[in-house]
Amino acid sequence: MTATSPPAGDAVAGALDAWRRGEPAAAIDTLAAAVRNGDARALGALLQLSGQPDAPEGIEEAVYRAVEAAPASPARNRHLAFLIAAGRGCGAAPEAALALRRQDREAGDAGATTELALLALMAGDRQIAEALLTEAARAGSGHAIAALLRLGEESGRVAPIARQLAPALAQSGHPLAPALIQATQALPVSEAGDGGAPDALPDDLMTALNQAPAGGETLSETPRIVRQAGFLPAAVCDYLAAGGAPFLQPARIFDPRTGQSRPDPYRRSLTATLPDAAMDLALWAIKLRMARLSGAGFEQGEPLSLLVYRPGEEYRAHFDFLTEDGALASADLARRGQRIATSLVKLNAEYEGGATRFSRLDIAWSGGRGDALSFDNVDAEGRGDKRTLHAGEPVVAGMKVLASLWLRERP
Repeated sequence: MTATSPPAGDAVAGALDAWRRGEPAAAIDTLAAAVRNGDARALGALLQLSGQPDAPEGIEEAVYRAVEAAPASPARNRHLAFLIAAGRGCGAAPEAALALRRQDREAGDAGATTELALLALMAGDRQIAEALLTEAARAGSGHAIAALLRLGEESGRVAPIARQLAPALAQSGHPLAPALIQATQALPVSEAGDGGAPDALPDDLMTALNQAPAGGETLSETPRIVRQAGFLPAAVCDYLAAGGAPFLQPARIFDPRTGQSRPDPYRRSLTATLPDAAMDLALWAIKLRMARLSGAGFEQGEPLSLLVYRPGEEYRAHFDFLTEDGALASADLARRGQRIATSLVKLNAEYEGGATRFSRLDIAWSGGRGDALSFDNVDAEGRGDKRTLHAGEPVVAGMKVLASLWLRERP
């Protein structure tokens, strides 16, 4: 009797059933086998499960081996590059991940070209970034079209390909398309270049990505509170905001008394936690830079998150450090240690109100698009610092979008 692979999707259903039955190892084995056979749904599910708090020890290595052995495809290559850069199940090797995405770009992968363009933009090389974005836009990348429109808004002249493809961006459902098109529709079109994209990225690309921009302003020495203007380029902010949009849901917290989630009593907002399945090399670089701003490493970061506040919504006064609860929070503290720091990045500017206020320190921060705020949550002895009590004030008009990253003591 000849063995056959289960239909696509059957492996996912079977693995989820095994996970719910308390058999995570069986679930991982099922998904890993399907991934090696080219099941795209199993690939996403495997990455999703690997980030669960009850995931078994050694899951990262199993995930990496499965993805590495999977047939090459744009999705598989994107995931593999992130795993390599982040050191998920392997030694972290950002240069190798970059080389992989360069190969994908040479093979015509518009997503890889867009990622490389955003990395160049973060490294400060706008000329290379624009050339790569033009190449990616011509290949059908909506994110590249959006980035060119944002760059056009900043410079006062829109790239011809961005003006030409703006209607297609609107039809694609890109969440920022209406605002970007409106902001650029009256601007002149720039002169067309030769259309040639560079063969090389900046030599110091990884060095630039591994460092937070210089020139931060200290708002408080103890506890440390620092703001950083121009932390992320506007087009990179748009990429993160658009990429996180599909994951947004009303803010909820886990109730240890019931074992269920419930609405967060302190926060009225939408929130998105980006799983490894949503990450790519550009998002890796964003998270790396946010970690470095707090003096921490990438591996100390919790998943990158988005916070979206609509008019009237707020985050009432709270601390970011964790407290013992005798249950899940205590177990998490024992495993990874305290939340030692927080980094925030303002991803948009089209709103009023919504300042981040430290009431016990008489400090408030609003910032502009791409600006960042970083602060410590613990004192010199590693205890939760109650002077860090802070709130996200109510939004008066528009919609506030923030990126948030909590940093832990241990990976």
